[in-house]
Amino acid sequence: MIEAVNAGKLYRLYDRPFHRLCESIGLARSWHREFWALRNLYLSVDQGACFGVIGRNGAGKSTLLKLISGVSRPSEGSVRVEGSVYSILELAAGFHSGFTGRENVFMNCALLGYSRVETERLLPHIVEFSELESFIDQPLRTYSTGMTLRLAFAVAATVDPDVLIIDEALAVGDERFRGKCLRRIRDYKDAGKTILLVSHDLSTVRHLCTHVALLDSGRLLAAGKPDEVLDQYLELVHKHHTEEKQAESRGEFGRPRWGSGQVQASTVRLKRGDGGETTFIDTGDAVCFELDYRVEKPAENIVFGFQIYRSDGTYINGSNHYWHENPEIFHFNRAGERGRVVCRIEDLPLLPGDYYVTVCCYIVRDGIPQAVDHWERAMEFTVSERTAGQHGLIALPTQWTLSRHSAGASWDD
Repeated sequence: MIEAVNAGKLYRLYDRPFHRLCESIGLARSWHREFWALRNLYLSVDQGACFGVIGRNGAGKSTLLKLISGVSRPSEGSVRVEGSVYSILELAAGFHSGFTGRENVFMNCALLGYSRVETERLLPHIVEFSELESFIDQPLRTYSTGMTLRLAFAVAATVDPDVLIIDEALAVGDERFRGKCLRRIRDYKDAGKTILLVSHDLSTVRHLCTHVALLDSGRLLAAGKPDEVLDQYLELVHKHHTEEKQAESRGEFGRPRWGSGQVQASTVRLKRGDGGETTFIDTGDAVCFELDYRVEKPAENIVFGFQIYRSDGTYINGSNHYWHENPEIFHFNRAGERGRVVCRIEDLPLLPGDYYVTVCCYIVRDGIPQAVDHWERAMEFTVSERTAGQHGLIALPTQWTLSRHSAGASWDD
């Protein structure tokens, strides 16, 4: 149904509107910078596929949908689509704020090739689906974004296109109407229609889409089954996030770090149970947190610890080898000594999300800790969505039973 061959989209960027005018009247120099929003794209979508498109902001997802829907033309290559297409891109696309909801329905249907008589036949179904009976004759400028979404999706749900294109529109609606839209998308899918969906809601993409394409910086990185491509996307996001944090930590306002400096942490890493280093794990994995250190000056009564936080700063857990069932404390007598501290967790119960680890190296005397090297946000990691069956912070082992009694019977019977 959809085929892109070496497709690309070039935009010319000007620092000032005056520069665009200068170039348009043929002054000698070039006044623009070239920006390829999409390039070298080869993509094929079969009939009946529910095809997800994912990527970070600015990856080229919306540009791709505009090329496929015909809103924009490729600067190079070709994009071919068979059958009728209905697109929900930006919520205002295809609508006029000065027209009423009813007038916008007629305009949208006319653009799709429907006659006025055919639109009048469809109108009651569109209004019923949108649940906007009381507002259908009000100007669109009086609608909220959620109401605009309802009208746009109601048209799509009623005109029955061969290809339905949705760009993040479902993120605007309330939970009940969103569920209604998802049920209609499943109906389209069951009817053999072709669906192209852009969404940052990975759970929706995972459960709804049959294939997924991953874009980054205007190029296609991967295309295939949802589980494989979504895992690659999460790893990509975490890689970029880690690089940004590392760059931030090298700057003036980096991660806070303080202490006497007698012992210095150098590297913090996370390893899976098989020994492989990673920043991407599943709920319930066996993991090891490792800390490499160097002794700068002799020090006694040294204790190492790790603190785990969720990305929003929620404190999850703090652990060390001193306040422990098998307490230990270390003494370092020689400068230059190097070593490694390992904390193993057999079953990490964290649920999906982003987390970070703070390193604590303290001298403990008479139960009072004194900072030697306290390193905030020393390492970050992600728990994936692959095995999660619960919500919240941690996974708990649960057992469920159901007791059934006939009507009128007491619990003591």
